[in-house]
Amino acid sequence: MDTKADGLTDTLWRKHIDSLALLLSYNLPEKSPQAWRSYLVDARENKARHLLLAKNIQFQDFKKIREIPLFKLGKNKSGFITIQSNTRKLPFGELAKRSIGYVSSNGKTLIGIEGMLNEELSGENREVLMQKVAGGVYMPVNDNSEFGSKPGLDVYTTIDVNLQDITESSLYRSVSYYKAEHGSAILMNVKTGEIKAIANIGKTKDGQYKEIKNYAINELNEPGSVMKLASVMALLDEGYCDENTLIDLENGECKYYDLTLKDDHKVSGQVTLAKALELSSNVGISKPVYKHFHKNKDEFYEKLEQFHLTKSYGLGIKGESEPDLKPVKEWSGVTLPWLSIGYEIRMTPLQVLGLYAAVANNGKLMQPYIVKEIRDNDKIVEKFEPVVLNKQIAKPSTIAAVRKMLEGVVDSGTASNIRNQYYKIAGKTGTNLLAEGSRGFKDKKYQASFVGYFPAQNPVYACIVVVNKPDVNIGYYGSGVAAPVFKDIADRLYSTDEAIHPALAIKKDNLFLSTFKGLKSEVDRIADYFDWDILSNDINSDMVTAISSKNKIVVKPNYYSSKSVMPNVVQLNVRDAVYLLESMGLRVKVEGKGKVKNQSILPGERIWKGVEVKISLG
Repeated sequence: MDTKADGLTDTLWRKHIDSLALLLSYNLPEKSPQAWRSYLVDARENKARHLLLAKNIQFQDFKKIREIPLFKLGKNKSGFITIQSNTRKLPFGELAKRSIGYVSSNGKTLIGIEGMLNEELSGENREVLMQKVAGGVYMPVNDNSEFGSKPGLDVYTTIDVNLQDITESSLYRSVSYYKAEHGSAILMNVKTGEIKAIANIGKTKDGQYKEIKNYAINELNEPGSVMKLASVMALLDEGYCDENTLIDLENGECKYYDLTLKDDHKVSGQVTLAKALELSSNVGISKPVYKHFHKNKDEFYEKLEQFHLTKSYGLGIKGESEPDLKPVKEWSGVTLPWLSIGYEIRMTPLQVLGLYAAVANNGKLMQPYIVKEIRDNDKIVEKFEPVVLNKQIAKPSTIAAVRKMLEGVVDSGTASNIRNQYYKIAGKTGTNLLAEGSRGFKDKKYQASFVGYFPAQNPVYACIVVVNKPDVNIGYYGSGVAAPVFKDIADRLYSTDEAIHPALAIKKDNLFLSTFKGLKSEVDRIADYFDWDILSNDINSDMVTAISSKNKIVVKPNYYSSKSVMPNVVQLNVRDAVYLLESMGLRVKVEGKGKVKNQSILPGERIWKGVEVKISLG
């Protein structure tokens, strides 16, 4: 502030000094109104031309200060001086880091959403004349220089931070336990195509696990047995087979030219096509595909095109890869049978997930998307709605049949270990060898995967989990390495998202609320649903601790009411903790996954706006 600005007359000064001190104290509480008044009066008496009011404040806080009556009069009358600097930060630390993305300092490396929408986020630069003043500080000279640039637009994503946290923490546990090289997981709404979570965990050179690459949309690998769904759909859709067609498994081996294809778990005799999929039999799937398509390979290729397995989705993230499948004219004699079980084609996890999501959506293929809106402050510049890519990727009878088969995989097939009594899961396991360049499959490195949807009868979410190169001495099958991650994600969603399961007849008198820490609005919703009374309902705080007693909920504030004192956020989920701390003007750094375990500033300590606090999750 220039306390001796030309237009800041003594009359204006006397009129506004008290309200200025009071409002500065409200927005910058490190000083009381009396302290702010003394600070300002002393500065004016000493003819201070560059009095520091605050630095490194957030833009939302700046907008409030800018509305102080004196400052609204303009720079000449108020002496109010601002310098803006723009920066981008990850609002939830490591969560979805690669999908949110970044732009390198030289502007050449463009990653994720930021890379794709860098121009929209950047805004417009403009030159501002600056003058060096006491202390080596540069101040703007021209009167209209409150802003050195036009702010960029705001991008809103489809990612749900709570679902992201659930997905990442579940994937992390499996990848680290099995000492895998890396893993990925995607959670998508089957009816809209919205990506609700996208997780990537990789091992660093020092053996730590963190998000280092967006494997979910970038990495191409042979998908293995999860591809068998497409093969079965092609057979059914062309009318060559039905779910009851019998196939001789020949004791788990069959030969194509000079190569022998084997099953991991050998079964002899005849089984139905549905059972072959449940067992994930290489022989049981490849034989009918070869029998019916080897004389017309173009027909099989066209089915893959129909299922959208030959091109990318255009998710809106920089770095999405295209599927890799040779044209039919370049196929060898064994390409078709090996392709039918997920080899000789390379795909990203997202491309595999798209097929299963379409099956879950009764054959309607939605375009996956991750950017929901682009806004200029509160004005919507562009809104992204669900897009239908194909109203029916296969005959309704085909979709109905394979949905029943995928339920069978979990009920009595290779994924029966994730079956549960509360809701049905449908999906497919995958366990496949990974080629290592010129060494081929000699090193015996595996990819474990599971992809499916839930609840099976009325699907809401589709999810894929892929774990690459787990330690074979610990485990490498999709059923043991990847499927439990899927189940963990599904269980946690099913227990918290009331929209994905039917309402239960609840005896409300027999219920109680265990100790709960979080948003008071959530406590109000629980009390309203169960017709419970809330004691201490006059609490004026967003975050509370609640516990029930005989159909009543006792609510207490779980943090200090003063914005200058550090609250206790231990045991809060990441969303609530970040919301609370950022609403107090703190800069939050998040480490780990789960609920808050530790905080770098202890409860009760004095804080100021702009101070960084680290919260560790676990």
